[in-house]
Amino acid sequence: MIEVTQQKIEELAPNAEAAKKGRDLQKKGKFTNLKINAEKNLIWGECAGSGKNPYYCSADYIDSHNPVFRCNCPSRQFPCKHAIGLLYCFEADKSQFSEGEVPEDITAKREKIEKRQEKKTQEKESIKEKADKPKKVNKTAFVKKVDTQLIGIDTAQKLLRDIVSTGLSSIDAKLRTTLRTQIKELGNYYIGGIQTAFNNLLLSLEEVEEEEYTEVVNNLNYLSALLKKASEYLKARKEDPEGLPELSSAIEEQIGYVWKLVELMQYGLYEENASLVQLSFNSYDNEARKEYVDEGLWLNLTTGKIFKTMNYRPYKAAKYIKEENTMFGVLQLKDLYIYPGDTNPRIRWEADSITERPLQKTDLTTIKQWASTQFADTIKSVKNTIKNPLMDKHPVVLLALHKAYRVGEDLVVEDANGFAITLKDIGEGAVSPTGNLKAFLPSNAEGLTLTAMMHNDVASGLLSAQPMSLITPDKIIRLLY
Repeated sequence: MIEVTQQKIEELAPNAEAAKKGRDLQKKGKFTNLKINAEKNLIWGECAGSGKNPYYCSADYIDSHNPVFRCNCPSRQFPCKHAIGLLYCFEADKSQFSEGEVPEDITAKREKIEKRQEKKTQEKESIKEKADKPKKVNKTAFVKKVDTQLIGIDTAQKLLRDIVSTGLSSIDAKLRTTLRTQIKELGNYYIGGIQTAFNNLLLSLEEVEEEEYTEVVNNLNYLSALLKKASEYLKARKEDPEGLPELSSAIEEQIGYVWKLVELMQYGLYEENASLVQLSFNSYDNEARKEYVDEGLWLNLTTGKIFKTMNYRPYKAAKYIKEENTMFGVLQLKDLYIYPGDTNPRIRWEADSITERPLQKTDLTTIKQWASTQFADTIKSVKNTIKNPLMDKHPVVLLALHKAYRVGEDLVVEDANGFAITLKDIGEGAVSPTGNLKAFLPSNAEGLTLTAMMHNDVASGLLSAQPMSLITPDKIIRLLY
């Protein structure tokens, strides 16, 4: 059965512009010959375009959790505005779709999908079988790659020394161009993560204002620690190629390694039948990686662990890659893959392994049960995390609130023991999560839970928190959007 709502359509659209254009097509009455099959899991029709012949589009819900959209228009967006418009037609008035026989071309494509699904199921079973077997390492190839990475790290260390010895204030536009070329060459050594860290450094140098080098120094400290740790780590790995990689931190990824799903399963970084609730969502521009990033914060209802999802959309292909969106229900996952990391590790799942159900009050109660009631212990844990230069500098925590009040322009929250945390907006932007929170947070905040991103101000030495969402007994209020 096809279940379509405006919210679902907006989530399926690759971006807001495609959703708007699809809605406009529906409003202008561009669709004709609208059909639905007897099983009620396929709709199709024609949409008038700029040319002589209309476009032929369809929405196939044979797998209701993973609909397939087809259109013979030249757009490289999936779904295109015509398929989105078709959904808006169905959402507006189902009765305009008359029953029809499934077209032969769609029947043939469905058969191909079934074969692909069978193959994918076999591949999943194969992954699980491989995960149960000891991992085999090609020692010769492994050592050769590590040697190349160590050469790259030596090159990177010389580059870092040159930057420091030159003096930050002496790095002008001409020298930045030279550095950009040298940083690009690091891509030859399988150290993509280190290359990104240098790009971050270069960007912070370009954005220095009024001799304020705090961010530059932070990037220098991170690079120095990363190169030292990476060199030591890779030398140890070279001595023992069959040994376990470090799984308690993201050092492999920070160097530049891309994990395979079978490896995550082999190392136990995997859960079955997990239930996740999205606590917050944000999209931002990562200039160092030349990508847009859609970041979601999720709570595992069973374990209380807070995870991150990261959807990367490279500048060159961003128009054709679906932008992630806020999720309001509970995702139930057959397979959850967890990347190595510290406080809030990154996670991933396959689209065909999920179902979604509405968020219930019992879920909100569960979220509250996982929240910290002892802010002092939470702060101690956060400080232990951020004092390591390679750990996440903005860990996310859940706080069970007891009281809230203002001190000047700042908003302060307390636990039942009177331990206070000051809430501030981290970074610049048009949206003020703290300002949004002030609008509806009562002074008696008992029973409310706050999702907070911690931040240590290097200049002042003060630890503060940015509110991300507020969980009440009835709903999750997202403060950053």
